[in-house]
Amino acid sequence: MAKKAKQYTPEFRAQAIRLCEGSEKPIADVARDLGVRYQTLYSWMKKAGKTKRTHDTDVQASASDTPTEVRRLQRELDEVKAERDFLKKAAAFFARMNK
Repeated sequence: MAKKAKQYTPEFRAQAIRLCEGSEKPIADVARDLGVRYQTLYSWMKKAGKTKRTHDTDVQASASDTPTEVRRLQRELDEVKAERDFLKKAAAFFARMNK
């Protein structure tokens, strides 16, 4: 026996479209979070004329930011490593004090 299609309110559809537009996540991830099939959310986006950019334009946009992003991430990684090392030393110090 075939299942009856689930009905969504216009308000839910509009909110889902806004959420998808405002999110950096792919449409599939937003659909999964909302409990809606990808095809359903994509069709709502298409009807509203608000489908996301293609993968190629995303890759081109991110390719120009790559050197800057790599430097930023390297600085962040160095900072996190320094914090980790400090916490290891502090944990060892307090472990010795409690003995």
